[in-house]
Amino acid sequence: MSKSETKIKAASLILGVLFTFSSFSTTFSALGATTQELRDRKNKIQSEINQMQGELDELAQSKSETEEYLNTLVSKIDLLQDKIDTLENEKQALQNDIDAIQANIDKTVDEIEKAQAEIDKKQAEFDASYKLYCERLRSMYMSGSVSNLEVLLTCDDMSAMLTRSQMIKSVAEQDSSQLDTLMKKMEEIQAQKQDLEIKINELNEDKAKLEESKKTLQASINEIDESKSELDAQAAEANALIDKLSSQSALMMEKIETNRDELKQVEQDLRNASSYGSGSISGSTGNGSGALGYPTSSRSISAGYPCYPSGRWHGGIDFPVPSGTSVCAAGDGVVTLVKYLNYSYGYHVLIDHGNGLSTLYAHNSSILVTVGQKVTRGQVIALSGNTGNSSGPHCHFETRVNGNQVSPWNYL
Repeated sequence: MSKSETKIKAASLILGVLFTFSSFSTTFSALGATTQELRDRKNKIQSEINQMQGELDELAQSKSETEEYLNTLVSKIDLLQDKIDTLENEKQALQNDIDAIQANIDKTVDEIEKAQAEIDKKQAEFDASYKLYCERLRSMYMSGSVSNLEVLLTCDDMSAMLTRSQMIKSVAEQDSSQLDTLMKKMEEIQAQKQDLEIKINELNEDKAKLEESKKTLQASINEIDESKSELDAQAAEANALIDKLSSQSALMMEKIETNRDELKQVEQDLRNASSYGSGSISGSTGNGSGALGYPTSSRSISAGYPCYPSGRWHGGIDFPVPSGTSVCAAGDGVVTLVKYLNYSYGYHVLIDHGNGLSTLYAHNSSILVTVGQKVTRGQVIALSGNTGNSSGPHCHFETRVNGNQVSPWNYL
């Protein structure tokens, strides 16, 4: 196993551990109202944050190493692709040479066929002339013609003898010359044909060599392409791992952020422990300044501030309403936070009303505003739901001053 593959497997193992850890709930466990219990909870949350931060650092290290490994793979893939492109160009050049040689072979074959046709034609002419010559000799023999000497001796005078001698010689020379000419022409054409046959053999040998070189190049291309495919597979695996590491890192960071928020709440609880009651004030109605309006049309509550009936810290007011009920801004302000979590507050919105006052609306089924958007009192900002750590559809409503939870009853 290569070093890079070991890194990927190690990172995958870390992911498994982190996934198991991420399933651990970061919401408040049952808290009493005593200072000691709050201090114990504070220490536990801080321990969880430290542990998650360590795991997050390991995730970052694994992601960095995987990204470095991926960059190396990409560089190797690019080099292999350059080699493939170069070999493909060389193969195309060889194919061009092969095509040119094949065209030359085809042309030479045509020339050989033409030469053979010319040879056949001259052979026919020679055969015809030779046949005529033989027939003439055979005719003279069969008719009992006298010899050349007898023809000359029957002449009346020297002048006639010379004339007849010249005529006999001329006939013989003409026949012989015609046959010689035909024979020489055939020999010339035959020589040209032999040269063409030698040429076509040489061309075929050159073509065979180029074809063999082309096969060698293709084998090299196939080998390099196979190596490239293996690297592509490793790169895809590395990319998938980076995506998982990024996703897990984002989830871990959100959990750390949530725990830090809870840590702040516990610290505030410690500061205000003496002023916290131990029972629920479910069913209470607003008697505050009226600076804020109710987030839902319903006035009934299922859990009040600051604790559940069990004594566990709550930090807000729950308005039980069916999923999809309009959730309205309690006052004019600017949306500063929109989160889509599958734990803790679930889908929630935070609105800044100025002067350090903000309100939070949690466990929604959908959110209708975006960060930076200005809203007015009574404007529908979300639809109620049951997302995150929720036991049923409702709107969890909080008021905060400088980030610390305070009683909503002071403002409703």
